[in-house]
Amino acid sequence: MRILVVAHNYPRFLGDPAGAYIARLARAAATAGATVQVIAPHSAAAREDEETDHLRVHRFRYAPESLERVGYRGDVSRSALLSPLTLATLPAYLLRFRSAIRRHATTGNPQVVHAHWWFPAGWLVSGLGVPYIVTCHGSDVRLLERSAVLRRVSRAVFRGAGAVTAVSRFLAADLERQTDGLRRPVAVTPMPVDVELFSRGLATPKATPPRLLYAGNLVPNKGVDVLLRAVAVLRQRGTTCRVKILGEGPARSDLERLARALGIDDHVEWSDFVPQDRMPAEYGASMVTVLPTRGQAEGLGLVLVEALLAGSAVVGTPAGGIPEVVQDGATGLLARDGDPNDLADKILRLLSDPGLRDRLTSTGRARAMETYSSTAAARGFLELYHALADDRSAS
Repeated sequence: MRILVVAHNYPRFLGDPAGAYIARLARAAATAGATVQVIAPHSAAAREDEETDHLRVHRFRYAPESLERVGYRGDVSRSALLSPLTLATLPAYLLRFRSAIRRHATTGNPQVVHAHWWFPAGWLVSGLGVPYIVTCHGSDVRLLERSAVLRRVSRAVFRGAGAVTAVSRFLAADLERQTDGLRRPVAVTPMPVDVELFSRGLATPKATPPRLLYAGNLVPNKGVDVLLRAVAVLRQRGTTCRVKILGEGPARSDLERLARALGIDDHVEWSDFVPQDRMPAEYGASMVTVLPTRGQAEGLGLVLVEALLAGSAVVGTPAGGIPEVVQDGATGLLARDGDPNDLADKILRLLSDPGLRDRLTSTGRARAMETYSSTAAARGFLELYHALADDRSAS
C-alpha cells in the first residue's frame, strides 16, 4: 500500500503539537506496512526532508524562510486575510503546494491520497486522478458557512472523493447539511492521541493551590474570557485556585487586560505553547482542564481527551463535538455556553468533591483509551485505504 498524505499542518520538529494527530496516523499506517509520503509546507527551522522506515516527509519551500507564514495556523484562509504579508505569499504557497503534490504523485505512484482539511489539501489533490480521502477537522467546515464561493468550490472536491470523513459526529452531520453530491455518508473517524505519552501525567503531583488549565488558541470563540470571569466569581466566593492559560493567539492582549480589570491577574499564569512532551505534566498538575468554547466552533476538543488521559478532570460546553468527549455527569461536566456563573459552579463541584472528580476522570480516561488510541483510530483509516485501492484495481 502506497499512501500520499497532504496537509497544511504537520509537526515541524520533535514535540511540535501542530498536526501531531496526522503524524500519528501516518506512523500507524507505516507500522502496518504501508509506504507513506507526507507533503506539508515548510516553516522556519524545519527540515525540508525527513525519512524513517516507511515514512517520508517533504516540506515544500514557497518563499524566503522569514516569509513562510502560511499553514500551521489552523484556518489557512483566515490567516491569509488577516495578514497582508501572508496574503502576498499565498499564490506562491498554493502553486508550490500543488507542484509538490503532483511531483510526488508521479514519482511515488500512490494508490491512495489522504487530504487533511478539504481546503487547501483536498482542493489541491482533487485533480490528480488518484483515489483520495478528505478528512475535515472543523475549521474547514466553518469555511463553508462563511462563503458561498467556497461552498461552490468544495462541491467538486467532495463529489470526487472516494470517502469523506470527519473527526466527530457533530462535524459529520454539519458537513452533510452543507454539502451535496457526496458518494456516501460522511464517516466518523476520531483522530488518534498518544495514550502512552499523556498517561505520564498521572505521575505528576497536583499543583497547590488547585490549578485550572486552558490549553489552546487564544481566539474569541474559545471562550477564554468566560473562564477568566468564572475564576473571578470563584475568588469572590472564597474559593482558592489559580488558572494557567497555555496558548497563543490574537486575543491574548485583550485577555490580559480583562484579567487585570477583574482583579485576578495575580492568580493567572500565561504561557506560550509548549512541546507535546511537556503537556502531560501540564495536564497532570491541573485539577481541572476547561474548554469553554462558544457556539459550534469546536470540531471535537482533543485537548479534553489528552487531559483525561493525564488524570485531569474536565469541564466543557455543549459546543460542536465537545459532548462526544464530555458526557455530562459521566466523563466530565458541561457548563452553559457563555455563562461564567454556571462555569464557576461546575468547576467548584469538581474542586470540592474528590469522589465525583475521581469517578468522572476514571471513566473518561477509560473511554478515551478505547476510542482515541493510535491503533483504534488508525484501524478505520486503514480499512478505507484498502477499500479505495481495491476499488481502483477492480476498475
